Amino acid sequence: MAAGRVAICPEISEAIARSRLQDDASVIDTLSPREFEILRMLLDGRSAEEIAAAFNLSPKTVSNYHYAIKSKLGVSSDVELVLFGLRSSLITLVEERKH
Repeated sequence: MAAGRVAICPEISEAIARSRLQDDASVIDTLSPREFEILRMLLDGRSAEEIAAAFNLSPKTVSNYHYAIKSKLGVSSDVELVLFGLRSSLITLVEERKH
């Protein structure tokens, strides 16, 4: 242990990271095509009303999809959903450049 934390060699750390990404990819494969599209829109910050209008659904149906997506991905909040999107490379952080 280093400074009260567990130390992991770089090779093991990389293997763990790759494993987590593969797990994320296989979990994503459990989503239906419609669920995946709704996930992409959720990660893009779209509201249930916007998604409903895009797919000609009711906002309640979109909310049901939202819940099912979070359940399938094993997350319990929208913050965890965004973190999942980042880990899975479904979304990326864009840093603002200061001139």
